[in-house]
Amino acid sequence: MILFKHLSKILFLFIALLPALTGCAPESRTSFPVSAEARSENLPENVNVIQLSAANISQYQGAQERVRPASNLPEARSSWQYNIGVGDVLSITVWDHPELTIPAGPERSQLESGSTVNENGDIFYPYIDQIHVSGRLVGDVQRELTERLAEFIPEPQVEVKIAAFNAQKVVVTGAVAAPKSLPITNIPLTLLEAINGAGGLSEQADDRQVAIRRHGTNNYVNMADFLDTGRAGSNPILRGGDIVNVPTAESRQAFVLGQIVEPGVVELGFDGISLTEALTSRGGLDETSADAKGIFVFRNRQQNTDVFQLDATTPLAFVLATKFVLHPDDVVYIVADPAARWNQIIAQLVPSIGAIRQTQVIGNDL
Repeated sequence: MILFKHLSKILFLFIALLPALTGCAPESRTSFPVSAEARSENLPENVNVIQLSAANISQYQGAQERVRPASNLPEARSSWQYNIGVGDVLSITVWDHPELTIPAGPERSQLESGSTVNENGDIFYPYIDQIHVSGRLVGDVQRELTERLAEFIPEPQVEVKIAAFNAQKVVVTGAVAAPKSLPITNIPLTLLEAINGAGGLSEQADDRQVAIRRHGTNNYVNMADFLDTGRAGSNPILRGGDIVNVPTAESRQAFVLGQIVEPGVVELGFDGISLTEALTSRGGLDETSADAKGIFVFRNRQQNTDVFQLDATTPLAFVLATKFVLHPDDVVYIVADPAARWNQIIAQLVPSIGAIRQTQVIGNDL
């Protein structure tokens, strides 16, 4: 990160000096051609210039969101049933028959005197021998024991409980205070409860895209939506074997360069900020040198670069700039007056802006 900051400063300075370094620049205000032919003149093929207007601004009003597969995990507590599994300990009580209930003595706890489900999914019980319990509900096992003990005990009253839940666990990892595994019990465990059981979210957590890995598939859940609106679908019930991973919030930044009072980085947050907010946060345009017609936003789109141009000398520009939402890694550049033709400036800026983004990648990898 330190290396990134130093290199960014160098690149900021380099880009800021570009207009001055172009000796061929005519001494006149920046000219903005409006025809499609003029916009593409002297520009690389992968650069697309878009002049912001009332007709197209609606396309750029939303913050960029990461596309995630929709989660269809169950949310209804009423449907929850716990199935006994290998490693669980069952406590079996036969009323009025202490020799069956606590054969090892009354001083032993239910856990110590219980029946552990073996690797075959069975338990041993007097008179009955082996009984298969894995994958079954407690009520089913209780009914079978009652029926089979009736051959030896008149009208047996049997109660079955789970003394220790060892078979199913959920692992909570990532940006939580205390990553750990939590048992699945006969009480349904929701995502929020699991995260709280792991100490809660850390300061760096991104609770808008929590991943729940189940059966080899990642399901992404916006837990912040549940906290904000109470929507149950954003707080699903977890199952044994689920792996919950809370990601660290990614840095969402844009760069503001050129003839601005304080060139630098702006934080976008989760919802993004408008072009107006970004310029204001860096002190606004440098009135002594900035050309208000030359406000550009560079945005990578796969192998292409979109360049948005705003003419801030018109009254409509204030509305457009307020509605235009920046995306992560956008580069806002304000040209100087006097300056070269704007398409020549863009051709010079694109490689340097690409270098800034590459520097950010290198800095994040260190």
